[in-house]
Amino acid sequence: MAEFHIIGQILRAIDFNESNSLFCRYSVQSGPNWTLISGHCEGQTVSGKENFTNCVDWVHPIDLHYVCKGIKGWPKIILQVSCLDAIGRSWIVGYGCCTIPSTPGYHTIKVPCWVPAATTVTERLKQFFIGGAHELAQTDLINLGSDRFKLITQSKGDIEINICIVLRNFIQFGIEYK
Repeated sequence: MAEFHIIGQILRAIDFNESNSLFCRYSVQSGPNWTLISGHCEGQTVSGKENFTNCVDWVHPIDLHYVCKGIKGWPKIILQVSCLDAIGRSWIVGYGCCTIPSTPGYHTIKVPCWVPAATTVTERLKQFFIGGAHELAQTDLINLGSDRFKLITQSKGDIEINICIVLRNFIQFGIEYK
């Protein structure tokens, strides 16, 4: 079978403009042709506060090894950035998704994040005074995107990911890359 290695790190959050600590939950999802051999396809970074450059540095490692029968269902990484306040409450402040690059080598990826927007004055006041934010009831909207156009969203910051892709035996199984 063809082998696919993802080695890298979730590096940082950029320009979220949150006064509280941020952390990121991630999930790497793939189709039925893909089997995870080693590594953890889900995880969470540590929490941290923004520094003077408006970044939260996480440097969380990712090391995954897949075997695949075909390229259908190529892996995607789904990100949920959450905020943690001083009394231990947390809420989601950003969603993001990107397809893992299909070319071997080193890649730096900036994943733009978004969050459902408050649409009424009452919702905005509630968020300002009480905290929290709207969260998706169905997280499939993040990576499928089929019904995402119905949402009113607000842009948030970016997540920077550094990864190396190693492909093995793809040509032997009729999968060519250039």
